[in-house]
Amino acid sequence: MTAWSLQAFDSLDSTSEEVRRRAEAGAPEGLAVLARRQTAGRGRRGRSWDSPEGNLFLSLLLRPRVTPAEAARLSFLVAVAVTEALDLAAPALRGQVTCKWPNDVLVAGAKIAGILLESRTAPDGGLDWVIVGIGVNLAHFPPDTPYAATALSAHGVAVLPEDFAGWLLARLGYWLGRWRSEGFAPVREAWLARAQGIGREVVVRLPDSELRGRFAALDESGALLLELPDGSRQAVTAGDVFPAA
Repeated sequence: MTAWSLQAFDSLDSTSEEVRRRAEAGAPEGLAVLARRQTAGRGRRGRSWDSPEGNLFLSLLLRPRVTPAEAARLSFLVAVAVTEALDLAAPALRGQVTCKWPNDVLVAGAKIAGILLESRTAPDGGLDWVIVGIGVNLAHFPPDTPYAATALSAHGVAVLPEDFAGWLLARLGYWLGRWRSEGFAPVREAWLARAQGIGREVVVRLPDSELRGRFAALDESGALLLELPDGSRQAVTAGDVFPAA
């Protein structure tokens, strides 16, 4: 299991930016930075991430000896670990916690967590480092999102960020160990067991178009396999997935 070195701050611009600064200064793998508040949190595609005190803002430093393509699959591993930490924090919600492709976690169909991976490639083409940013709505959730959102508090569960971080780091350590010894297959299996929308009709929104079809599977690279109306399958590597109307 990975040995974590957890450092907590009252306020940071961004936990991922702090980890980036430490990574570039030579910090070893296992650094975990938690902030009770962020002043410049961000999500996918540079979107701002609402960061009120009481939620979890956690970023991790990894230095895996894998290719960039293999490292990209870490988002599925982290999503599985988040679902298991939510099971520990809120046992009554088990069965309602799901993974939404490619990197969100839902409770009862509403987003409760997001994951953001950032990496730097070394001169030899391998990876220098990977930063894993994790945000979980423990106490608050944004009311004005284009998708349903929720928090543990909305389900009557009160959890401190530091406590949730402990459960999450334990599950992350377990899954990182399995990923390193067994590859992506067990991670993929665990993610599919929690997959939101698997086997159902979905809409995949791309930057300049959208696709409709059945969420058929997750392939070995982590791409969503979409079964189109004509019966063919298309691998989708990026996009936002929504239930078909």
